[in-house]
Amino acid sequence: MADSDSQVPIFLERFQDLFRSSGEEGRRGEESSPGVAFMVCVLLSLVLWLSLSLQEQRTVIVEFPVEVGQLPEGQALVELPPSSVSVQLQGTGLDLLALIFDPPTVEVGPDQERVDVDQVLELPRANDATIESVVPSIIEIEMEERVERRLPVQPRLAVQTASSHELIDEPSMSPDSVTISGARSTVQSFSEWPTDSLTLENVRDTVRTTVALKDTLSGLTDRGQETVEVVVRAGEFAVETREVTVEVTGVPAGQDLLALQPSSIRIRYRVLFDQLFESRRSSEYFAT
Repeated sequence: MADSDSQVPIFLERFQDLFRSSGEEGRRGEESSPGVAFMVCVLLSLVLWLSLSLQEQRTVIVEFPVEVGQLPEGQALVELPPSSVSVQLQGTGLDLLALIFDPPTVEVGPDQERVDVDQVLELPRANDATIESVVPSIIEIEMEERVERRLPVQPRLAVQTASSHELIDEPSMSPDSVTISGARSTVQSFSEWPTDSLTLENVRDTVRTTVALKDTLSGLTDRGQETVEVVVRAGEFAVETREVTVEVTGVPAGQDLLALQPSSIRIRYRVLFDQLFESRRSSEYFAT
């Protein structure tokens, strides 16, 4: 009996602790509820504002890309059409956003010399926006016979050698010419084809590198290759002097008809450093 009486207060204490902890959690929830309510109101306001804005009628200008269809065999474009057209659209914000992020392509057929963009421009069926204006409204397609021509490659190189070093010969290229094809008037306007600019600094020895051909008429011409190999040969030069005997030509052998004064001269020459000792022993230096 005493044991049962002693267990009652313990049960009551645990029951009071349970309600006490629940009350404290409720008070903490009440304290944080204003911040949560504020965030919910902000989010609801933002969603409401977006929904209303996307339903409003607006006017925007969107760039639509232009794409030319397959050209007839043996034909080439004389000029590139515009890469895009500016389209003024009116519609709801939702429809305009769809066209801004995914603009339709204006397909231009090469079988027409003058293309009315208004007639070939189509919006997606699910889009209710309307077209107000297009710039340019007319695209002209001019083609000529496609021809090929072999042109020499013109390097655009700037070579700076190291101190006491010089170029041994002119830079060489492989290949030194390129085949291009395009409209007759375009191809005939070129006498050579340039490379991209290339600068080589502190050159001391043979340098081999690849340089791209200039791509100034992308879309109007095709090239047989895109790059060429450039070889630049440089070396260190030294200045040397030596005595050379003056020889008289046209005199019969064994006859000393002329007396030269002086009979030798001093020459000064430049030679590659690795050929310096060979040049000192060479007998190919003479004066007449």
